[in-house]
Amino acid sequence: MPMPLQYREPQLALFNFPPTDKRVRWLELLLIKAPGWRSAARIRKLSGNRLSDRRIRALASASPWIISGQEGYKHLGGATADEIDHAANWLESQAKKMADRAGHIRRSAHRRFG
Repeated sequence: MPMPLQYREPQLALFNFPPTDKRVRWLELLLIKAPGWRSAARIRKLSGNRLSDRRIRALASASPWIISGQEGYKHLGGATADEIDHAANWLESQAKKMADRAGHIRRSAHRRFG
């Protein structure tokens, strides 16, 4: 499914997409029509090399229907319960690591600046 030309990626910009963005929907439909895991490299190729890995990550993150993992991206509708559980567990683990790091930074700053 070729990506429309108007989605050619400009210079790096803020990657904040609403779930209703046409590019998010394009990625969702791509993953629905091609069930299974799709790597960022494959998605990039299917977009005509108009999307960077960073933009693909941002588009996938904007969708409540796309999960990610070691193998790439997958539509929730074609995922197994184990794949969904693994994706959710990984996100929760990352969130905990980030919260722990934020706390460490705050404590360090407090020691330094009072």
